[in-house]
This record gives sequence, C-alpha cells and structure tokens, in this order.
Amino acid sequence: MGDRVNFAFSRGEDKPVVVLYSHWGYTSRYADLAAAVEHARPRWGDSEYCTRMIISHLLKDQISSELHYGIFASTKDEVESGFMYTDEYVFIDLVKMTVQVDGIDVPFRTFVELAAVGA
Repeated sequence: MGDRVNFAFSRGEDKPVVVLYSHWGYTSRYADLAAAVEHARPRWGDSEYCTRMIISHLLKDQISSELHYGIFASTKDEVESGFMYTDEYVFIDLVKMTVQVDGIDVPFRTFVELAAVGA
C-alpha cells in the first residue's frame, strides 16, 4: 500500500536530519528530486534556503492536501533503520551537496544531469 519514500536532509553527521515523507513518491523519487535540486541551484551553498526550496518544490502540487507528505526531525540512524512508515530513503547532504544513490554520494550537478538523460 502506497509508494513510500523518505527524503532525508542532512547538514552533517552530528546534526538532526529533516525528513520529508512521501506516501506516493518512491517510483518517481529521483526525477522529482532532481527537478527540485535544480530549482534550488541558486541556493546550493546555503543549506537552510536550499532545504526549503527543495521541499517546497517537491510538495508544490500538494501544498494544501491533507495526504501525501509529512515532515519531521530525526537522526540519520533512525531514517536508515526504517522507523517511520518506510525503510526506503534518499539522503541529501547539504554540506557536501550530494544525493545518495545506491549508497554512492553523487554531486548535485551530476545528479541533475543524470536525471535529465533518464539514467
């Protein structure tokens, strides 16, 4: 039931993680996130604004909906353990400016370019 994924925004190992939970976003997670990361390009070096811009872009079509998205604070360990709704997650490291894909940290620019070619 659902197509769940957690988008976990990190500012470093010792910092809390902001998590955007999506009930229906797993299948399109990389394409959706790439569009949101591209949208936030002007603020890639500013973790607070970058996080806000990515999250805003991801939920732009559902902003008034009661369903689909949730947001909460967590730790990296909790997200990785699948404690909240799903064990599927994507880590976005706002310090290194990377997206974790299959355990590999991919720079924002490369992630956006790969998504554009459908990789």
